[in-house]
Amino acid sequence: MQTAMKTKIFPGWYVVFAAHLLLALIFGGAYSFGAFFSHIQSSFDVGRFSVASVFSLTAFIYYVVGVFSGSLADRISTRVVVCVGIILLALGFFLSSLASGSLQLFLVCFCSLAGLGVGLVYVPTVTAVQRWFVKNRSKASGIALAGTGVGTFVGPSAAGLLMQHVSWEATMQIFAVAILVVGLLVASLVRSNPQELGLLPDGLAPSSSSASHHAALSGMRLAEAASTGRFWWYFGAIFLGSVGLFLALVHINPYARQFGISATQANLLIGLIGVGNVAGRLFLGSIGDRMGARRLLIVLTFALVLLNLLWLGAHTFITLALFAICFGVANGGCISLYPSVAANWFGTANLGAILGALYISVGVAALIGGSVAGLLFDLYQNYAVSIMLGALCALLSVVFILIAGRQLPQVAVPAPSAGS
Repeated sequence: MQTAMKTKIFPGWYVVFAAHLLLALIFGGAYSFGAFFSHIQSSFDVGRFSVASVFSLTAFIYYVVGVFSGSLADRISTRVVVCVGIILLALGFFLSSLASGSLQLFLVCFCSLAGLGVGLVYVPTVTAVQRWFVKNRSKASGIALAGTGVGTFVGPSAAGLLMQHVSWEATMQIFAVAILVVGLLVASLVRSNPQELGLLPDGLAPSSSSASHHAALSGMRLAEAASTGRFWWYFGAIFLGSVGLFLALVHINPYARQFGISATQANLLIGLIGVGNVAGRLFLGSIGDRMGARRLLIVLTFALVLLNLLWLGAHTFITLALFAICFGVANGGCISLYPSVAANWFGTANLGAILGALYISVGVAALIGGSVAGLLFDLYQNYAVSIMLGALCALLSVVFILIAGRQLPQVAVPAPSAGS
């Protein structure tokens, strides 16, 4: 059996590097919304529900768009789809900065353009990484998706620092330029799959007879996957596991401010979730390759239940910082494992469409985690009910993953490794 040449870096790792930077860029922009929250609320003189709904609707759009962008990237160049997404995201930030006189106009510009932009970049990029690896899939996926954590830290922190010197509108314009320039440069490194370079996953030459690598090129179509019980239980598990993430990203800043924590420290808490995300995705992905992606996903999802309970009693910056880091680690690990488990269960031939369909659940979770938490605060003037909702959803997610693992696929796909 031929092995990959060790004198050269396997091109798949360049795709991982590009995916890391692209995800940092798009989610650094998207999750910086938490830093803009109070400025937007003050500028438009509206309640927290209205402002949180802007972010929630944006997230819903980019996860729904994923099912179409993933399918589109399965058929044409991933690079082209990603470049269009970068341009739309940059336009979303720029045009939103000019809509400070109307919340409705701001909502249209930010939700539609930024939502489309992130949706066109996210699923095609993540899918490409899955296709370049089999043996190191969880590790590669973790490194790539760690970019989301980097963006979660850098985006809100950068926005907060800039708004100490310029208006929130000017800050959004600076973000637009950075997204456009950096995003288009990095997108040039993205390739849809190793076959474009005459390779197979993990760098084996085409003459290799490795059954597992050939099998990695096969898999269910979206319609076949969606006809299985496993798909829908997993859809529900991802939805339930994602509710708490959006609740924390949108509301940890205003939650902290109500206890007298400064704006700088409150913005830092969003960033600390990002730091934890990076650690979780970088280090837990390799563990997933060894112990099984599904097993580790169950452990980390249950950890989210306990961490939400920790948040419920956290009223100081130190305790909130501890929560933010640990929550980020566990959630980052979950996010890096979701596509790996999907690839093991459904194959990679049409994984873009399948992941896009599964990620609709995350968009629905964004609506609940962001908007409903804001509504519950407006009703009860505290976040206790919302945080308990996040804990309950995480617990149910564990149950759904266990059930999904017991479902038998109706169409043959490559057998996953033990524990997957």
